[in-house]
Amino acid sequence: MKISAIRPVGLQMPVKHVALLQVETDAGFVGIGATSAPIGVIAALVEDIEPLLLGRDPTDPTGLWRLMFEGWQAQRGRGGEGGVGVNAMAAIDMALWDLKGKAEKRPLHELLGGAVQDRIMVYASATAYDYIASLEAGQRCFKSTEKLVDECRAYVGQGFKAIKFGWGNRFDQEHIEQIAAMRQAVGPQVHLMLDFGCPAYNGDGWTVDGAIEIVQKLEPFGLFFFEEALQPYDVAGFARLTAASSTPIATGESLVTLTDFNHFIERRAVNVLQADAQQIGITVFDEVARRAEAADILCIPHCPWTALAIAAHLQVLSTRRNCPMIEYIAMAGFAGVPFMEPLKRGMTAHIVETPPVFEDGYLLLDEGPGLGLGQFVMEAIAEVDALEPIKFP
Repeated sequence: MKISAIRPVGLQMPVKHVALLQVETDAGFVGIGATSAPIGVIAALVEDIEPLLLGRDPTDPTGLWRLMFEGWQAQRGRGGEGGVGVNAMAAIDMALWDLKGKAEKRPLHELLGGAVQDRIMVYASATAYDYIASLEAGQRCFKSTEKLVDECRAYVGQGFKAIKFGWGNRFDQEHIEQIAAMRQAVGPQVHLMLDFGCPAYNGDGWTVDGAIEIVQKLEPFGLFFFEEALQPYDVAGFARLTAASSTPIATGESLVTLTDFNHFIERRAVNVLQADAQQIGITVFDEVARRAEAADILCIPHCPWTALAIAAHLQVLSTRRNCPMIEYIAMAGFAGVPFMEPLKRGMTAHIVETPPVFEDGYLLLDEGPGLGLGQFVMEAIAEVDALEPIKFP
């Protein structure tokens, strides 16, 4: 069996960049993959990578990753860097692992050594940003305390046992009281997390000392983790923050090479690594999870935006014991938002034949071959591609 084509197939989401592709073979097997980058950019990069892989055996994803990283990425003068070049490789790598599983009639978790978990908790990935109010007002608005509390209760009612809000740098007394109200609404048994994130960590004058001051304010709320409080590559800063905080500290969504992650692992600079298979590929994602497990660091992946990312994370993390949760889009928080239905189609049921199954706050491990998703549903992809982009204040 040999690789006969690598074919970009969409997707242009209304508010998120997602590129889909498939790797085809002369034996009829097809693997599917995705990455978080504009489809036009990824298509151009795939056109450049494809000649290197045509005619090769697709059942050695690890070897082909090395070939791409050393034989293509390095020749571009980017051997030690990431960027969209690695994103394109990541989508191909995901498709190769899916293809290998389909060809061997085995799920991905078997290819990686076997599952030790048959289901993994998901957390509702929400935001304090109010999309509807922002559209109406023509400026950036945030949710009221009442709306945040109602939303938290809705997630619990849907079965979620963990909730995260994109929060930014909003920690004056009013916002601390909002966090307290959310904690009271969900009770002590539900995990609660906050995402500081970009662009907040790019704010003028933001320092490690400022981050330490914030996490000290958050101690009474028992957060499961506080996400991306500093610039993504500030290993020394994260090490200081983690050492000073009783709240677990998380980062990793912007890291794209194993070397990037190693800096954090070797320094024990965080408590939680948020690797993203849709950014770095399954080959590197699996290695990050293994190394994090050996260092007693949790691996809780970033990215709730496609069924492919969700399935890849579920399959890989089922083989590790340091992976308690997967990020999952918080549907209740997007009720009435114009792009809600397209996001549902892009992430869950419509663009693949057999999407991951959500049950009582958990994703169930699929025993189907490869990622367990079957093939792309081209009609659904075309439907999402036809939507107009949506811009918010």
